[in-house]
Amino acid sequence: FVPAYVNLADLMRLQGDESKAEAILRDAIARVPDSAVAYHALGLALTRQERRQAAIEAFAAAAALDPDNPRYSYVLGVALNTIGETERAIGVLDDAHERHPNDRDTLVALITIHRDSGSLPRARELAQRLVGAHPNDPLARQLHREMKGLR
Repeated sequence: FVPAYVNLADLMRLQGDESKAEAILRDAIARVPDSAVAYHALGLALTRQERRQAAIEAFAAAAALDPDNPRYSYVLGVALNTIGETERAIGVLDDAHERHPNDRDTLVALITIHRDSGSLPRARELAQRLVGAHPNDPLARQLHREMKGLR
C-alpha cells in the first residue's frame, strides 16, 4: 500500500530525518516499481536534500509512469528549468500541455519560462489560452495583462 509508505516517509521528513524518508520511499519503489506516487515523493525528498539530478530522474519516472497526471510533468518541467535545462523543460511542459490543454499550472509554467527566455509571442499566445480556460483566475488575468504589455 504505497500511500502508507509515502505517509511514513512524510512523518520522517517532519521529524527531520530526510535520509530515512528516502530509504522508505526507495523500499516502496522496490516493492511497487510502477508507482508514480512513490517516485514523485522520492523526487521531492531528493529535492529537499538538494540532490537535483537524482530528483529529476525520480520526477521523470513519475511522469513516464502516469502521463495522465499533469502534476508530475509540471514538477519535472519546473525542476529541469531550475537547473538550466530550459529547452528540455519546455519539451516536457509542451507534451503535458498537449495532453492537458487547460491545466493551469502547466500553462503558467510555460508562460513564465517563455517570457523569461525572451519568447514573448509564445508567452502571449499561452497567456491568451490560460485566460480563456480560467477567466476568473486572478493570476491568469494578471499574466495576460503582463504579456500584452511586454514588447
